[in-house]
Amino acid sequence: MALTDRRDAVGDVATGVVRRVNGPLVDVDGLPSDAGLLDLVEVGRSGYLGEIVALRGEGVRVQVYEYTGGLRPGEPARWLAVPLSAPLGPGLLGGVFDGLLRPLVGAPRWLVPGSLDRQVDGRRWTWTPVAAVGASVAAGAVLGRVDETPAIPHPILVPPGVEGRLEWLHGEGEVAAADRVATVDGVDVPLVGAWPVRRPRPYAERLPSGPPLITGQRVLDLLQPVAKGSTAAVIGGFGTGKTLLLQQLAKWCDAEVIVYVGCGERGNELSDAIDDLERLEDPRSGRKLSERTVIIGNTSNMPVMARESSIHTGMTVAEYYRDLGYDTVVVADSTSRWAEALREFSSRSGELPAEEGYPAGLASALAAFYERAARVRTLGGQVASTTLVASVSPPGGDLTEPVSAHTQRFARSLWALDRDLAYARHYPAVAWRSSFSRDVGALGTWYSAHDDPAWARRRARLESLLADADRLQAVAELVGLGALPGHERAVLLTARLIREALLQQNALSSNDAYCLPSKQAALADAVLAVHDRAQELVEAGLPATLLEQADLSPLVRARDDLAPGDAAGVGVVLDRVLADMERLR
Repeated sequence: MALTDRRDAVGDVATGVVRRVNGPLVDVDGLPSDAGLLDLVEVGRSGYLGEIVALRGEGVRVQVYEYTGGLRPGEPARWLAVPLSAPLGPGLLGGVFDGLLRPLVGAPRWLVPGSLDRQVDGRRWTWTPVAAVGASVAAGAVLGRVDETPAIPHPILVPPGVEGRLEWLHGEGEVAAADRVATVDGVDVPLVGAWPVRRPRPYAERLPSGPPLITGQRVLDLLQPVAKGSTAAVIGGFGTGKTLLLQQLAKWCDAEVIVYVGCGERGNELSDAIDDLERLEDPRSGRKLSERTVIIGNTSNMPVMARESSIHTGMTVAEYYRDLGYDTVVVADSTSRWAEALREFSSRSGELPAEEGYPAGLASALAAFYERAARVRTLGGQVASTTLVASVSPPGGDLTEPVSAHTQRFARSLWALDRDLAYARHYPAVAWRSSFSRDVGALGTWYSAHDDPAWARRRARLESLLADADRLQAVAELVGLGALPGHERAVLLTARLIREALLQQNALSSNDAYCLPSKQAALADAVLAVHDRAQELVEAGLPATLLEQADLSPLVRARDDLAPGDAAGVGVVLDRVLADMERLR
């Protein structure tokens, strides 16, 4: 039975009574025996929204997603007979919503999840039909389009599970969220439909890794890349720059739709992110970047249990735009706060705690969440992706705690932030020693077939030089730098140049906040060319002390002085640096 059919069959008679209130957990008696786990319930005269999390004899236990102050035993409760569902359709882009996809300040009015017949968004959109009445259509077929934003065209598709003859189609004109736009084999298709947030949306085929997600951050794109449809985790302690890095990804990555989920973070950080997205210009369209962004905010001062749903809600929204044919990215900050909500709920409900008090199903919950990221062929035949980038905030920077340990098992890329780098003002503070990417092999093959066959070799050389420099630095601290032979001192010089000219970026610079792949490759090749020339000079007898006096600052400044895509300018700077090195002989 469809969600709406099930709700209509229940009507208004499925009412019960509140028996006990324990914070966000409310025991309700008197609901019908058909009430099942994860069904929505409206609790109290104020209609607090919650869902059934346990069946207890004659009653049920409801997890309420709002502050329950003032709720008392004896108040009514109504079973809505649908799971927690996100209303999906035009009106999401540019909006700011809470964990249940209800509007926050500055967002348009939207639909209450699980109750699509109330509080309908008053806006209207221009509808253009494209299908032909009488044609046979399947799930994913395009029925028409609406003008949601100039940056992202919004097709309206036949919903999953619906197929057959197109019996009726709304004519060209204005439509509202609650309007019916088509009828397929007796099933009405509304402009806005609902989808359960914990159920992954279907697709025709799951595809292997494809092109890289270009983040614009050199340390990620060059050393620890992530493929579109893959997953990445940002792990670091307090003050290492996790939120700043995630905001940079949301601003500059080459995905078409960004879903930013602020889960349990500080309100001022979320406010800064919203302000930046409003001010930034989208390089694709020249319009506001916010026009292709959905922000879901459930900050630390909001009800803690709504955090648990915000992660699933954000992924559902991203999957919806994926099904429309777009490459989407979910930025989740942070999954640690989400796990803390799971821990609080399990404690209140009396579950047997596992390691550090987290529920025994934490690993399964994380795995299911990361599994929803994918590159797929949609039901409509398009290739699109949902990429997940999540942050983890381990207490005290302990990477062995349960959330961090399980995340390292499931994420394809790990970007570990280093406190020492952060304190040294090196941003992004991604530690190349402890980070990894499982997508490197597939992406090396992709680059070889797409005009950059040197990508894998370039990356391998950079990693090798950094690893050698770490080893040599430890030796130099014991025996002194002067005891090292010239070619090893050249490695240390190159490693410093890699860190300063290549891996470090200034998020406040218009030229350096984002770096196109062409400039990334040019800078990396320039650094390697300097290294090769330094080794040649050492072999020719040039003392290492003279080599270390070479002025390499023009190459360091090139990342900030040159435009994000000025690869030719990097070549000019390299020629000048190499000429200066020649004069050392």
